[in-house]
Amino acid sequence: MGTQGEGGGEKRTETCQRSEVGEIGAVADAPEERWTLAELIDFEAALSSWDGSRPERVAGMSRMAAMKAWLEAEERGGIGRRWLAALGGIGFLLMVVMACSGVGAVWGVLDLETKGMNVVWMLGVVWVMPWGLMLLAVLLWWMRGRIPGGGMVAWVAERVSLRFLGEETREAIERVRRSGELARVIGWRMAALTQMVAASFHAGALVGLATMVLVKRVGFFWESTTQGAMRHFLEEAVRVLALPWSWALPRMVPDVAASEVTRNWMANGVGWWPFSLMVLLVWGVAPRWLLSTWARVNETRALRNLTFQAPAHRKLWRAMTEVKRGEEPKGPVDGALVISLGAEAHPEALRPFLLQRLRLNPTAWETMGVMDTGREEAARTALAKAPAGVVLVGEGWSLAPRQVERALAEILKVSEGRRVAVVVGNPSSSGMSSPTEEERREWERFMDRREESGSTELWFFESA
Repeated sequence: MGTQGEGGGEKRTETCQRSEVGEIGAVADAPEERWTLAELIDFEAALSSWDGSRPERVAGMSRMAAMKAWLEAEERGGIGRRWLAALGGIGFLLMVVMACSGVGAVWGVLDLETKGMNVVWMLGVVWVMPWGLMLLAVLLWWMRGRIPGGGMVAWVAERVSLRFLGEETREAIERVRRSGELARVIGWRMAALTQMVAASFHAGALVGLATMVLVKRVGFFWESTTQGAMRHFLEEAVRVLALPWSWALPRMVPDVAASEVTRNWMANGVGWWPFSLMVLLVWGVAPRWLLSTWARVNETRALRNLTFQAPAHRKLWRAMTEVKRGEEPKGPVDGALVISLGAEAHPEALRPFLLQRLRLNPTAWETMGVMDTGREEAARTALAKAPAGVVLVGEGWSLAPRQVERALAEILKVSEGRRVAVVVGNPSSSGMSSPTEEERREWERFMDRREESGSTELWFFESA
């Protein structure tokens, strides 16, 4: 972010600094900010092969819109769409496999000799076990930092789908995985896929049970050495599970005591099969579908709130918001207001820098961030009288993010399109010295994180 000075009548050399005044188009021509997962993958693939050359500058765009404009200019598409198509195909196959597994699980519990089905085993296999695995996955998710994902199902789907595509796609997915906010987008997509696969298992079990009672005469029973304890447990479980429908469909609530293994268990357990169908529908398929929908909503929300703060994203953003200094600036160059943040400015050191580097002629000097109401009010009044723009001077060694944010918010609120620049330097006995490399990086990171950073120039003081 350094700049190169100019002397005498020599031709000014090209120097770089941050600005959002650019050439890619007007605000009205900015692309839609909404991203899709396919575009995000395409963006990471294109960024991985970016050679660092300066892209076209952006005009009046947020960071999201600027990144999308860059992707469209690169004309790199198709990788994300191909991977999502492969992922969707693998997901469909997994759903078919899990649906068949649900059918097999129900039929596997049937005792072919007695034509009876132990309801404890059946509900344990087709309902308790899947939800138990999900709770375990939620616990692991919480322990590993709450990055959304889909556990083993998502891992299998992702790995298998990537085998059908090239190395470039795999690298792009890995780049997305390494970025926290972008990883959440893929994580939510995988979570939605996992819930649909789980819903397929419950749906398969439901179809398998319905088919069984349709084509076979099946009895339902339970048995236990501790009959009293098991009866009490089942009665409470049935009461809780049947709450959503028992008030309207009382016939779909089984008689637990009558279905204990006795001489008449085949006839007395007839209430279990409609109850089991309702359990699989209400407590199996429906919540899984709702969880899948919730994950897709969160994916959409994550795509809508991308900040692009990974190191590679910040590097591209700085390149897109750099501006050439060599041509005459548009608008007035006289009448700039210099506001020193928290400390006295050094006009004798700053004036040559502002004239030669920023090509602004300061005509007023004020101070903000001090315990002096009069000086603060004078600075606010002067903001409206600076036709050439406003320069905020900050100390490199004393970056106070909240203080700088407040000052910039006040300046930008009344700037009305005028030039706004931040000059960072360190007061010294000789007036002003250049910030260190570490201080420069800290200020760059701070400005990169600001949503409105593109409309604010960042300069580092250098002795004339």
